[in-house]
Amino acid sequence: MYHLTYCHTILYYYNKGEIARKNLSGKGEDGVKVCAITAEYNPFHKGHAYQLEQARRAGATHVIAVMSGNFVQRGVPAMMDKRVRTRAAIHGGVDLVLELPLPYATASAETFAYGALALMQATGCVEMVSFGAEDPLSEIQKALDVLLSKEFEPIFRLRLAGGGSYAAARTQTVADLAGEETAAVLTHPNNILAVEYLKAAHRLGFAPQWAAIPRKGSGHDQPGETQGMMSASYLRHLLEAGAWSEAQRGLLSVCLPIYQQAFVSGEAPVRLVGLERNILSVLRTRPLDWLAALPDMSEGLENRLYAGIRQAVSIVELYQMVQSKRYPQSRARRMVLHAFFGVTAALQKKDPPYLRILGIGPRGEEILRKMKQTAILPVSQSLLRLSNASEDARAFAQLEASATDQYVLGMPRPKPCGYELTAPVVKE
Repeated sequence: MYHLTYCHTILYYYNKGEIARKNLSGKGEDGVKVCAITAEYNPFHKGHAYQLEQARRAGATHVIAVMSGNFVQRGVPAMMDKRVRTRAAIHGGVDLVLELPLPYATASAETFAYGALALMQATGCVEMVSFGAEDPLSEIQKALDVLLSKEFEPIFRLRLAGGGSYAAARTQTVADLAGEETAAVLTHPNNILAVEYLKAAHRLGFAPQWAAIPRKGSGHDQPGETQGMMSASYLRHLLEAGAWSEAQRGLLSVCLPIYQQAFVSGEAPVRLVGLERNILSVLRTRPLDWLAALPDMSEGLENRLYAGIRQAVSIVELYQMVQSKRYPQSRARRMVLHAFFGVTAALQKKDPPYLRILGIGPRGEEILRKMKQTAILPVSQSLLRLSNASEDARAFAQLEASATDQYVLGMPRPKPCGYELTAPVVKE
């Protein structure tokens, strides 16, 4: 068990009142209208800056980013530490950065979206939620209506029993019920997350104004440059290769020096291969019944994972042994990461226990003053202070601290334990 023993200057407050469950569309009496965005910013690029610009054009005066920490949804470490990415986000125009806790940040789309939306709702001051989408909001809503209909579940279960993947069974069920055009919405990555954001809000009783921003530039994981923009995956490839002159075309000029400094100082890039032996070593200690308690385990999948752990001598080999037509590699990567850190299904199903501040921009204090009156969860930059809020908070905080202790071992210049507790909040 990781022990939290370090304390530094903190912000800490919460409001025990109820969150207003109404449609929020206008500025408050103080003239502040807060928009929230879920992001990884791995790295922050021109497409992200475009989204911020569009959110402000839609009426937002301030922007909160709910950002993944040191491990991301693909089941791998972020290329750069959360604080490097936070600093870049603030320089790029974000006013306040909150951390999306690891159990949600490394989860499937449904849980990822739920964790993010629950945090936004818990601030009590988020009136708008922005996300990228390949199709108009009206088309995304049509797909969601089918997913929430009473006819969906029995047909979906029959499709799933046929041996296909979850995503394929869901898309085909929507096609059966509403036609191929509506089902096509679920074949695009941004739309898939958009549907989950709307679904999570429905589940939470949270009704913000939605700002669906049409995706501009290169597609998800697409190489090259389109309309002056590059995908995050292509930018990571360029940065890994040291092609800074080419990468700078897709990055903001204010962010480039931040990333360069991280590389020069030995904080980046963090690669999965740097953690490979650590991960394999820990996984070999996990018993079968323990693996069964991980998220997304079904149909005896823990047996497949256990067998792979006993045989694999590399992470890539382990992924190959676990994945199949039914279980894509993205699920295998998340499964391996959860087994490594001990993220159980029970923990992932819990609601967020706190709101942790990673970074404060010049106008971030204005949001924090508003949150002081409206937040229903503890708010702080200090993981130690947050860990004392409840048993769930302690479990989440210990997991975050332990994950960072592993993450920093993947840096070109590794850091000692405790970095998560000693690193200061980013304030620009």
